[in-house]
Amino acid sequence: MRRAIQARDETCRFPGCRRPAIQCDLDHTLAHHLGGRTCPCNLAALCRHHHRAKGSGRWILIHLWPGVLLWISPTAHWYLTGPDP
Repeated sequence: MRRAIQARDETCRFPGCRRPAIQCDLDHTLAHHLGGRTCPCNLAALCRHHHRAKGSGRWILIHLWPGVLLWISPTAHWYLTGPDP
């Protein structure tokens, strides 16, 4: 599953980040301990810096469908990220 998600995402899924997915953590959008599934529909590649930023609670992350994420910034700006077509 890790290799499939890294191939799908190619880079960190944070807006504008270009760190290769192979160097990233696989992050549960909905935390595992809160019932989040360990599946491509709830996992995305995030570099350590953006993984921690998401965990800080300032950014909101919504996994719309596998690999397509909606980020909402602390200033309420929306960013849609996903794999390159």
